[in-house]
Amino acid sequence: MSDKQSARAGYFQGERQEMALRYAYRPEFVPLLLDYLGARPGTHILEAGCGSGFLARLLTRTLADVQLVALDTDSEMLYIARQLQAQEELNGRIWWGQGDSFHLPFPDNSFDLVTSHRLL
Repeated sequence: MSDKQSARAGYFQGERQEMALRYAYRPEFVPLLLDYLGARPGTHILEAGCGSGFLARLLTRTLADVQLVALDTDSEMLYIARQLQAQEELNGRIWWGQGDSFHLPFPDNSFDLVTSHRLL
């Protein structure tokens, strides 16, 4: 991570980073979310604007054989996301990429499902 942090990355440092998200995505709500998204085991998913990767990690923990690509413009947020992925022992299960969600670097029809969590 660089010496100069982005404003987003500075906010997401430390334990407070996901407290609100953990509350919003309480375990009893996860099956409803998966049903709403149409996410199933084996689904190829893109999360555009992944930030700290909370939703990407949640989907990866919850769904077997999911292929997940998480994209964000902020390299420092991706650094945080990778750290959290390692802490949760999800290494190799999510591909993190830096890119613009408004100009996706993927061909059309590359994913079964695209989601954007708190991007706007």
